Amino acid sequence: MSSRKILFHINSLGKGGAERVVSLLADYFAKEGYQVKIITLWRAEEEYELSPAVTRINMEELQRKRKGRISRAVGRLWDFRMCIRREKPDLVISFCNKANFRCAYAMLGMKIPLLVSVRNDPKVDYKPYPLATRRMEKKAKGCVFQTSEAKNFFASELQKKSRLIMNPVNPKYLSEDNRWMDSPEKCHMITVGRLSEQKNQLLLLRAFCQIMIKFPKVHVKLYGTESNAGYQQKLIEYCRENHMEERVHFMGESDRLEKELQTAALFVLPSDYEGLPNALMEAMAMGLPVIATDCPCGGPAELIRDGWSGILTSVGDVEKLSKAMEKLLTERGLAAQMGQHAREIGRKASPEQICRQWETYAEEIMAGEVSHA
Repeated sequence: MSSRKILFHINSLGKGGAERVVSLLADYFAKEGYQVKIITLWRAEEEYELSPAVTRINMEELQRKRKGRISRAVGRLWDFRMCIRREKPDLVISFCNKANFRCAYAMLGMKIPLLVSVRNDPKVDYKPYPLATRRMEKKAKGCVFQTSEAKNFFASELQKKSRLIMNPVNPKYLSEDNRWMDSPEKCHMITVGRLSEQKNQLLLLRAFCQIMIKFPKVHVKLYGTESNAGYQQKLIEYCRENHMEERVHFMGESDRLEKELQTAALFVLPSDYEGLPNALMEAMAMGLPVIATDCPCGGPAELIRDGWSGILTSVGDVEKLSKAMEKLLTERGLAAQMGQHAREIGRKASPEQICRQWETYAEEIMAGEVSHA
């Protein structure tokens, strides 16, 4: 049991991939005897629940008292700094670019170690902010990356003290099996993710449009809510223009995705860029045949051995995606075989194993014993 105090920071606990990892890690550290607190900037409409042993500090009320954009930004940084001083943690762990930057500036002059976590394509999240990125690289005592490609973007000094740690797979996906339906023509394909330009669900619809006549009983289900204004309407209009309204279903959020995935014939991830996508890992852990774009910063390629545990296609390539979908809908034996190979990800990314890796690394940082990776 540990008496150390760990402070996590993330913008909110809304139901995203990074937020799920933070909630899981916080619960794990609390269970192991650490004092755990999480600082957030706001409350999302739907959020992950925390263990009663984890304390949450929400700064939203303080921000509302300030007027003006600059005043709020400076005030948020000051309030955050004062909060860290009051709490006196042994370690601060931050997730995602803005939270990483915030910690790097707010903790100037503090001896408390900072562990940052990079969760998305650095060319999107960090390249536009060179000064803040450099400040983060200098301040952080360690960094958790999800892929080698993301790691290689940053300065060598940060790379040397970093670790590659996968996302943990939610246990409920490890206890379920995909139940392949008797006929591949009477089934559905699933994609999971925020409806957005990044996730590029339009690519999936365009690819499906090319093969839907050949597979008249196959449907597409899109799980997730809109994060880019107008994007869902763009998808709906595409379906109308191509007479796909009865074949494409907008499912919104679901708390029982593991049940939906049980009867899916395919999982497709058509993203333009990703970190290490939780939804893809969960589908693989359940034994689904999967298709994903080989997108930056290398997440799908880290997970899928092309042709063995799934199929990788080029970003934005409608023809290759449609051919891959047709192949796995037609060659049932190959699809089932790939699904079985994909299940290996569940063993590599079990929550217990991933949380222990985080704990070992965190203890090294707090003890000042981080070895070069």
